[in-house]
Amino acid sequence: MSVIALFTAATKLAGVLVTVTVAANAFSYSVYRKKNLKQFRSPIDDSADVLAHFNVNPSEGEKGFFFGLATAPAHVEDRLDDAWLQFAENTSCDRSESHEHTHPQPADAIMASATGDGGSQQAPLTQREATKTIKRKKSLKIAIEAQIRGFEKYVEVEEPTPTEQCDHNVAAWHNVPHPEERLRFWSDPDTELKLAKDTGVQVFRMGVDWSRIMPEEPLSGLKETVNFAALERYKWIINRVRFYGMKVMLTLFHHSLPPWAGEYGGWKLEKTVDYFMEFTRLVVDSVADIVDYWVTFNEPHVFCMLTYCAGAWPGGNPDMLEVATSALPTGVFNQAMNWIAIAHSKAYDYIHEKRYPATPCTSLSLFTPWYNEIFISPSCLKAFQ
Repeated sequence: MSVIALFTAATKLAGVLVTVTVAANAFSYSVYRKKNLKQFRSPIDDSADVLAHFNVNPSEGEKGFFFGLATAPAHVEDRLDDAWLQFAENTSCDRSESHEHTHPQPADAIMASATGDGGSQQAPLTQREATKTIKRKKSLKIAIEAQIRGFEKYVEVEEPTPTEQCDHNVAAWHNVPHPEERLRFWSDPDTELKLAKDTGVQVFRMGVDWSRIMPEEPLSGLKETVNFAALERYKWIINRVRFYGMKVMLTLFHHSLPPWAGEYGGWKLEKTVDYFMEFTRLVVDSVADIVDYWVTFNEPHVFCMLTYCAGAWPGGNPDMLEVATSALPTGVFNQAMNWIAIAHSKAYDYIHEKRYPATPCTSLSLFTPWYNEIFISPSCLKAFQ
């Protein structure tokens, strides 16, 4: 059989497999939806002049428009070593181990070698090119008491300047001199809070980063792994929000899966529910009395699709089989969503137990701009109440 015929046969076979996989996913999900899901219609009447009222608690004197601002830890917090930072730092310029200690050769050096001796060798870098560096700040460890008060200490280090164009997972991360500082909300929250207050924000939504509170998997107990100084710092920041006259909406999971959880499978496994509840109890026990509204999970379906089905976000790393079967009833999407729904229910109950007799507003955040109706499992309806 010729190479062309073999290639043609392989292409046809691949096309048939893809078609069968897509058809099987669509058919199985259709059957699953009819059997296990029921219709959850949108309460919004698109034809009405007023689509929704945002008077959250009229009994507490809240009148007019309910205006809030939402932030995520990975977007605004400096001094945060999480999965998103690691994801943003990765580039296509990663070299093999054999090239780690060699200087990159710019185009003019290669051209010089070609004109000098017929191209048998590369001309060495000039002294200026070989020693060209950029300065970055590296944080130093300081006492816990100083961390709580927001103090920080940096030392400047010099790194070689890359000379080739790289593809970045997060291009914006590489467009500023010190991206690791982000918006400095961790070390200097007042700057953002003043802007929010001056804008007219009534409710400030912020998150607690799971990785910052539990930087390591708690295999040997919470006392050995929990960063209690960070927990106190979050409490101080929340009190600063209230100082500016804004109410606090706190998000427990804003796509901040710890790197150690991503290594063993994250939300595909049941033990992540237990770890998340340990994290939830720590946060709720610390700040329940100063938080007005709670968001357990931010857009969990988006997180599951992009992390476990597409592999576009950090922490998923799906293989080809998981991608091909992701929409099946037993696929990775439903696996992850199942454990997230269970974690939400448990977190919901714990928050309301701690706030008794007061009743906090607790829910999860959904991104549904194009849906007129949603199909949802009856066992998960509580998550939307």
